[in-house]
Amino acid sequence: MAAAAVGAQTSGPVTNQLAEDERVKLSVFEVATSKDIGYQSTNAAEVTRMNTNKADIPMNVTVLNQQFIEDTMARKTEDVLEYVPGFVPTSNNDSWSVRGFANANTKFLNGFLQQESIGTVSVANVERVEVLKGPAAVLFGQGGFAATVNRVTKRPRDKAATSVRGSFGPLDSWRAEVDTTGPIGGRGSPFAFRITGVWDDGEYYRKISHKEKAFSSVVSWQIAKSTRLTLEQLYVEETDGGAVWRQPMFRGDLRGFRLADGTYLASGDNRQGFSAPGDFRVWKRGFAMADLQHAFSPNVQLRVQFAHDVKDQLYDETQPEQGSLTILKDAVLMPKRWRVRIQDVENLRLRSELLVAFKTGPASHRGLLGFSWDDSDGIVWNRDGIYNRGGLSATAAALNQRFPTASVGSRLNEYPNLSYADFLIDIRRAGYNPFMIPPVNVMNPGISPPVPTKADRPPLPAGSRFQDATANHEYYIADVVSFFEEKLFMTAGLRHTRTADRRFNTTTNLLTFDNQAKSTTFSTGLVYHANREKTLTAYANANSSFVPEFQKQPDGEALKPQEGNQLEAGFRFSLAGERIQGLVAVYEIQQQNVTQPDPNRVDYFVQLDGIRSRGTEFELNARFTEAWSVMGGYSYNDSRDPKTRVRSIYSPYHMFTAFNKYAFRRGPLRGLDVALGSIFLGERPIDRTPITTLGGLVNTPIWTMPGVWRFDVVLRYALRTEGRGQYVFSTKLQNALDDQDIFKLGDTVSVQRQPGRTLQFSVTAKF
Repeated sequence: MAAAAVGAQTSGPVTNQLAEDERVKLSVFEVATSKDIGYQSTNAAEVTRMNTNKADIPMNVTVLNQQFIEDTMARKTEDVLEYVPGFVPTSNNDSWSVRGFANANTKFLNGFLQQESIGTVSVANVERVEVLKGPAAVLFGQGGFAATVNRVTKRPRDKAATSVRGSFGPLDSWRAEVDTTGPIGGRGSPFAFRITGVWDDGEYYRKISHKEKAFSSVVSWQIAKSTRLTLEQLYVEETDGGAVWRQPMFRGDLRGFRLADGTYLASGDNRQGFSAPGDFRVWKRGFAMADLQHAFSPNVQLRVQFAHDVKDQLYDETQPEQGSLTILKDAVLMPKRWRVRIQDVENLRLRSELLVAFKTGPASHRGLLGFSWDDSDGIVWNRDGIYNRGGLSATAAALNQRFPTASVGSRLNEYPNLSYADFLIDIRRAGYNPFMIPPVNVMNPGISPPVPTKADRPPLPAGSRFQDATANHEYYIADVVSFFEEKLFMTAGLRHTRTADRRFNTTTNLLTFDNQAKSTTFSTGLVYHANREKTLTAYANANSSFVPEFQKQPDGEALKPQEGNQLEAGFRFSLAGERIQGLVAVYEIQQQNVTQPDPNRVDYFVQLDGIRSRGTEFELNARFTEAWSVMGGYSYNDSRDPKTRVRSIYSPYHMFTAFNKYAFRRGPLRGLDVALGSIFLGERPIDRTPITTLGGLVNTPIWTMPGVWRFDVVLRYALRTEGRGQYVFSTKLQNALDDQDIFKLGDTVSVQRQPGRTLQFSVTAKF
């Protein structure tokens, strides 16, 4: 639990952690990654707000360090998180389900919340990914009922080092990365820097073009032995040729589209996309941070951080409607519309934290006082066109209308005697308006009718342009009390949050809402080490998280915030001189105060219990020999609405992961690493609501994603040259068995499969 993590000792009392002349030079807020051995990282930093031994944290904490990121050839956060038991990807935008809950407000960078965004997040400038399972509102604020994911960026180093990487794949994409660091002005200088850069160009999943440019820079200044200032900047720009749309599904049948005569039309190539020439999505992100740390003494340290975060997104694309189909005798058509969407957000954030270590009798305390301020301003402007659904009769007035004002046609049409060749001669034969966006050929999008230029399309509606403003003020306090020479830790923490949220419709000049909410969350925990070596540790926690509720009753009565309250217990073990480390945990999370319309009073609300999640987790991080390393585990989760018994979407009962690496350190194969990754996702419920907001096929049955295995193979060969130079040649074969039915997303009318077998190559030069 987060509060416990705050106060937990690193190893030994604060006054004994460092040599006398180094006590205040090194920060208690940062981890020395040089202590990592293979995939094993004994300490966590930002996810607990300070450098803390994981054995002293009464929660399930996983650290995915730089070695693991490199060995998995990860490009984005999802590539490493998918090996954490219980993490299930649920979109193409770095979203996932954990312990039965979606990941709203769970993505952080250096401890700062990141706005939800389209696209994925590169790990090119990331040193490690820290995962804290369970509610963690005391340290991270609202949201995150089941997990918090924090990416810690690469820090400047005292020694000069540079790496350059070129790669191709996993599909048709070329990529270059650079990472250079060192002192400014020679060894011993108080200034150091780190620069990373990314350039990517090509085509990725579902044959969508992709371009990426990213640049980050970090400068640290050791002002004095007890004072350090770090300045950081990140800029990312990505452009895709449209969205990664799901494949449509007819009657919940994974085999394809069943015709009236009992035969099937295939679903089409799993890797094909439905974008049209001229479609694009572009997003730009800028992040700047100042981090000032000062030690008044070994027992009193201060950290003040300021962050500026901006995000600009633009969609300009033709959107298919998976819930509507026209079935010909040899093809399936899916209607489209034109849409343009803008979302721009700017955030200013300030965080101040004071760490104080002291004693009261036999108890040692490590307390944290914190204040967080967050101000966000954003613009959302959606202009959605109309669908050309087909099925219009030859006498329908809308068949030849140049600029209809509403979607035309039917959601499900069948023309068993009409061929696709005849349809292309005149799309009116299938009841489509020729002046609107034509449908896309589901089986072969490349031979779809051409999309008219923007000047020839029905004009977009004005839409509504909203200006949003949100402000958070949060105060938090936590303390860990240790007894019996640090064999027992008792922890507690509180966080009080006040939130103001305001939305203004600039189109109508009306204030849509102007609301305020507040909440106080708690965190408690207990850690007991059976011995001083901490080879067997028991822990337990009770903690909570929340989401503000801005709606009110008609009489003005405020509603309670939605909450997630957890009880968790487990134990850690460390065997064979810390070479074999593991964790076993059981938990229950209850969602409370879910707001719903009151069935007995018009315009009133009732607040009810929501999802109840129960589960067990086992995690293993082991170096069985000098050559053989394993990281992974198993999770069981049962999350459902206890009233309806409906399970949480995308949440399997069972998940198993293992990343095995064997490193040859002698003999003719010296320098070669061979790794086998295996991931099993059990059966998963789909989203019962069709992806389109305009409805789906009538009476479409519910189906379930089947349980599947995925196997990845990674080969890495390190060739050392004279001096410090090293070349690393890497190959990754993902989904080695080429299973075409590994699902990522699905609802009653659509499905998205992973792309089958892919191959990725890279060459890295380090010097």
